[in-house]
Amino acid sequence: MAETKSQQSRLLVTLTALFAAFCGLYLLIGGVWLAAIGGSWYYPIAGLVMLGVTVMLWRGKRSALWLYAALLLATMIWGVWEVGFDFWALTPRSDILVFFGIWLILPFVWRRLPIPSGGAVAGLVVALLISGGILTWAGFHDPQEVNGTLNADATPAAPISAVADGDWPAYGRNQEGQRYSPLKQINADNVKNLKEAWVFRTGDLKQPNDPG
Repeated sequence: MAETKSQQSRLLVTLTALFAAFCGLYLLIGGVWLAAIGGSWYYPIAGLVMLGVTVMLWRGKRSALWLYAALLLATMIWGVWEVGFDFWALTPRSDILVFFGIWLILPFVWRRLPIPSGGAVAGLVVALLISGGILTWAGFHDPQEVNGTLNADATPAAPISAVADGDWPAYGRNQEGQRYSPLKQINADNVKNLKEAWVFRTGDLKQPNDPG
């Protein structure tokens, strides 16, 4: 029984460390490419830190959670510095880190990790609460929102030019795209009596080798 629990714990540690390694490599490789074309150097730095977290998780060191908490807070501070409290710009910079942090503090996870809990878990919880608070604030205070009022004395838009009943000068007949003709000579009752009056051939006919 004890051996089974030990195997389950080791599997959980392995999967957690592998996910952290994947995130670290993704941030490092993608970040280097981004920096090479003029982007921020924060991503490759964060990738290196994430790989450090991976090694510490694998070795069962308490410092893994402390380092991850520091990475999460640094990411939020950098995100606010770069894009302000713009929720839709902050989210892609922090979402995976927040979700992985939540995973690390789940009881069935950290209790199986060979890491003394105590202050390390509490530190990560504080970092998650701060990050969640920043994202919540950003979600309710959109800097892109524009509030204003319309001037009641503003000059109204010019009316759309009228179209003669028998004309159809645009795709939707008029600038409003109404697709409606007021002509009534042809209606649902007599349309069946229409006959072909003339035919014009453009010469653009389908050939044997044409697709379709």
